[in-house]
Amino acid sequence: MSRTFIAALVVALVATKSGPSMAVNDSAGTAGFNFLKIGVGARPAALGGAYTAVVGDLEATGWNPAGVFGIRERSATLSYSSYLVDTEAGFLSVAFPGPDRIWSLSVNYFSHGDLRRTDADGQDLGTFGAYDVAAYVTAAQQVWNRRLTLGVNLKAVYSSIDDFTSDAYAIDLGVIGPGPVKGMKLGVSLANLGAVRSGFTDGFEDSFPVLFRVGFSHHPAHAPLPMMLVADFNMPNDGDAYATFGAEVRIGQGLFLRPGYSLQQTGLEGDENLGLSAGAGVELERYRVDYAFTSFPSLGDVHRLSVSGKI
Repeated sequence: MSRTFIAALVVALVATKSGPSMAVNDSAGTAGFNFLKIGVGARPAALGGAYTAVVGDLEATGWNPAGVFGIRERSATLSYSSYLVDTEAGFLSVAFPGPDRIWSLSVNYFSHGDLRRTDADGQDLGTFGAYDVAAYVTAAQQVWNRRLTLGVNLKAVYSSIDDFTSDAYAIDLGVIGPGPVKGMKLGVSLANLGAVRSGFTDGFEDSFPVLFRVGFSHHPAHAPLPMMLVADFNMPNDGDAYATFGAEVRIGQGLFLRPGYSLQQTGLEGDENLGLSAGAGVELERYRVDYAFTSFPSLGDVHRLSVSGKI
């Protein structure tokens, strides 16, 4: 079963790499609540967004809820992102481990900044604000003689644009299990299955950006330095499928270097560097500080900073 999973993932990655010849998704850009597409956390961003099979990390709740399992003590993570075109994002999560199950509470916030208001003739009428927030509860536990880890997010989502608001509810599902070789894990997640309770206007309700992910993480046994290799294949309901890759190398006792690459944006700008990401982390006695950098040539740079630790 594991070999079949790996073979299918490799085929999917190769197919995605074959690139522009693939048919364009007719539903591209049609989903609402777009902030849910933006991954949380500096460590996942540095790894190109390949985080479906990473375990024991609170930031995993935004990628695969099963990944939160493995945290042994009550912990928290706080992340800030300076995003594109003067937008900002924040993420806060707290984990409460139990003997057989782990719970966490999370808040994901996105601010669109000050937007210009104009009339029909283009006259400036000042500014207005827009923001999105998702609050969710995560539960994860092991089953089948502790061979598989199952996880679920229950989310409440709220969006505001000027005087208009919309709220909805969604669920994320995830599973992580062992791979065919020692040190490897396989992950699958399905995010943003939901329904809108109240739309921005009567008779109109945005659809959710549903995303299916499969991926693996691997800690090579004979690498010259401790490292983790990751890869994901992503299939959104409102865009083309794409692959993401990353590596984390540990240098010394507490320094981590992380390069990553995402094929999601490749080809849009004709820039070979589009899709590259990089980051680093420093692990202290009780805390870990992570940083990630991603560049979009036509829009600007994205900086993310996360602090995680025991509380």
